[in-house]
Amino acid sequence: MGSGKTSAIINKMFSVTNHNENFIFITPFLSEIERIIKHNDEMCQFKQPFNNGSGKLEDLHKLLANGENIATTHALFLKATDETIQLIHEGGYILILDEVLDVLHNFNEVVPKDKRITYKKSAKDEDGDFEWLINNGYIKSDENYNVQWHGPATSNFHYSEVKRLAENNTLRCIDNVLFWEYPQEVFKAFSEIYVLTYLFEGSILDKYFQMYNLHYKKVSSEKVGHSFQLCSYSDDLKIRQQFANLINIYEGNLNDIGNKKSAFSVSWLKSANKDRLNKIKKVIRNYRDSVKAKSSEIMWTTIKQNRIDEKLSNVKGFRFTKQLTAKDKKLSEKELNKLRCFVPCNARATNDFADRTVLLYLINRFLNPEVKKYFAKRGFPLDEDQFATSEMIQWIWRSAIRKGKPIHLFVPSSRMRGLLYNWLGVQPSRRTDPVRIAS
Repeated sequence: MGSGKTSAIINKMFSVTNHNENFIFITPFLSEIERIIKHNDEMCQFKQPFNNGSGKLEDLHKLLANGENIATTHALFLKATDETIQLIHEGGYILILDEVLDVLHNFNEVVPKDKRITYKKSAKDEDGDFEWLINNGYIKSDENYNVQWHGPATSNFHYSEVKRLAENNTLRCIDNVLFWEYPQEVFKAFSEIYVLTYLFEGSILDKYFQMYNLHYKKVSSEKVGHSFQLCSYSDDLKIRQQFANLINIYEGNLNDIGNKKSAFSVSWLKSANKDRLNKIKKVIRNYRDSVKAKSSEIMWTTIKQNRIDEKLSNVKGFRFTKQLTAKDKKLSEKELNKLRCFVPCNARATNDFADRTVLLYLINRFLNPEVKKYFAKRGFPLDEDQFATSEMIQWIWRSAIRKGKPIHLFVPSSRMRGLLYNWLGVQPSRRTDPVRIAS
């Protein structure tokens, strides 16, 4: 929540008393790696793996073997191998994980495009991919959904990636859908683990830690003098209620579009016809006009499936913070993203949008049904409302509120708005300031 967690952990890592400890700092963003490395001094140096011809993972292994302090990305950390695990264990490393790691992925998200499975459905005289693999004795799934490979080794086999991941014990099968799960052994190789995030209990990583008996301790940060330090965990309701004074949550007739519990969910948005899309466009245009928002003040989100984000971007003032010049169009994708009004719903650990004061949260978050079922059957059910609250709060805190500045917020989903009020510990205001919907 912009409360100085990263600053506090930087102070811990660079503290004189910790110079004999080895740290690995894992973050989603290169900018945070640069932030860590800028603090390097004679006594404590952090290094970043590079591709020097044999790949970043090979360079990571060299750094680990030399006992270096390391700052790298989630993406590289997810590629950890048995060699990575051994080197982490031997180096006695402490893990600093900036934001939660996605530990469960759809199979096709972690394999090369040319090796992906089409997931065809069973036909009358033809098995689907999974039925074929099972019926021909290639794979078996145990009571914990772990997939084992039992088939022969075959060259140029269409299911070679299934074989490889199953033999690595990282493949799970849930209702005939294959998932890749991050190996627990990586986390167990560390002497200590810190996770820098907020509302951790609403995350999949929390249940994953519980499932594999991986212990963690919650801490908070506090300002001591001119710097931040780690302290005992606190999530004071009074502090959250103070934030309520900074958030002008819209209550008016534009919210009528989101009265149904399913409104703005992935399925509701994916099935949106032309009339529904036009109504959403009309609503967000009217909200923007009601608060007299400039494009440079706006950040908004929705789903990317079925190109819903692109279709809603067509509303004037919702694409970029300004009209792009020829020079702007030559910017890198990273720099260009800072000029967009659209901010992905899973955006975390970034300050790029800390000047935005008008927010539109056009999504109703629910868990992936297969993932939800997987953890429930393993005896670690996920709280869907807690998950949705965590995701929404993380997104809101990308804005100017992280700097203590007031914001305007439009959350048309009645479910998500209710979860927000519950988290803030306040009651919804009466329906005031109704906005006339322009035709």
